[in-house]
Amino acid sequence: MAEKSQMEQHLQNSVYGTPKINPDEQRHYLGTFRERVSLAMTIAEVTDRKNLDAFITEISAHPDFQVILNGHIEQTDLGPYMKLASQHNLKFTIKQDEIYGVNDTDLGLIVASDHAINENPILLAKKYPANRDLTTTNAKTPAKTSWLDKLLHH
Repeated sequence: MAEKSQMEQHLQNSVYGTPKINPDEQRHYLGTFRERVSLAMTIAEVTDRKNLDAFITEISAHPDFQVILNGHIEQTDLGPYMKLASQHNLKFTIKQDEIYGVNDTDLGLIVASDHAINENPILLAKKYPANRDLTTTNAKTPAKTSWLDKLLHH
C-alpha cells in the first residue's frame, strides 16, 4: 500500500510539480523566504541610483549573502547592482519568471542569506531612512513644475 501512495505522489509531482512551501511568500521575495532576507528593495527603489549607497552598506555588512534581482527591470538599472555584487564577491541571481512582479511597488532586489536570519526591518525605506528622505525631497520638487502647472502659469 505504501508503494502505491509513493507512486501516486510521484505522479502528482510529475503532473503538477513539486509542492512549494509558502509559494506566495516565495513569489513575493523573489524565490526565497522572508526569514532569509536582510534587505528588500522595490523596483522603484532599484531604479533610483540614490539607493546604491544603502545597497553597498548592506552587502559590505553581509559578504556571505547573495543578491536576487528581478529580471523584469531594465538591464541598465540592474547593471550597477550586478557590478557591485561582483566587486564584493557576492553571488547574484536574476529571476525572470512570469510570477515576479513588474510594478514599481513589487520587489526588485533582495539581499538574502541561505538560512533564516529573521532580520527587521528589511525594507529599504525603513532600514535606511536617511536615503528615503533624500528621495522623497527630490521627488517633491518636480511635482511643482508639472505640465499642468506650466500650462496654467504661462
